[in-house]
Amino acid sequence: MMSILTKQVILEELQRGKTGDGLVVSPLRIDQIGPSSVDVHLGHEFIVFRRALIASFDITDDKLSENVHLYQEKVRISEGDKFVLHPQQLVLGATREYVALPNNISVIITGRSTWGRTGLIIATATKIDPGFKGCVTLELMNGGVLPLVLYPGLRVAQLVLFRTEGKSTYKGSYKWPTGPTFPNLGKEIEYMNKNKHC
Repeated sequence: MMSILTKQVILEELQRGKTGDGLVVSPLRIDQIGPSSVDVHLGHEFIVFRRALIASFDITDDKLSENVHLYQEKVRISEGDKFVLHPQQLVLGATREYVALPNNISVIITGRSTWGRTGLIIATATKIDPGFKGCVTLELMNGGVLPLVLYPGLRVAQLVLFRTEGKSTYKGSYKWPTGPTFPNLGKEIEYMNKNKHC
């Protein structure tokens, strides 16, 4: 049965991580660890969607993957600079922290309620599988009516850690990312084509 890890257990797992077989969240200060979660900060890079250069987003378009620059671009914001997220705008960001999960811990990412009350939605694909290593891509959406000013280093999300029943190894598409990652549409197209006649 899955169970949420509390602060004491998180600290024990982080201690195991120092020997190579436990949880790693780096950089990390003790005040980031709450009663049953770990706060994470916004990194410096964003992937911004460009509306003007593409008519629609259609994964069956053969040229979509090779023309990623037509609908998305990566921008880097320096420390202290601001990134303005406009109402109804979606961008990809990433955690400043590098996360490495052992093969018996999974994570759910949630937005922090402080930011949720301003309209910021962390609309990320919320589950991280055991064995994942890297910075976590965050889908940031402004669901409010006013532009939101974001800065690198803001605490925007939290990791809720679960102990899994059994052990598993990460086999996903996004291995060892160091910032926000463009979507891997090739696997979706492959899956769709494979299952056309089901």
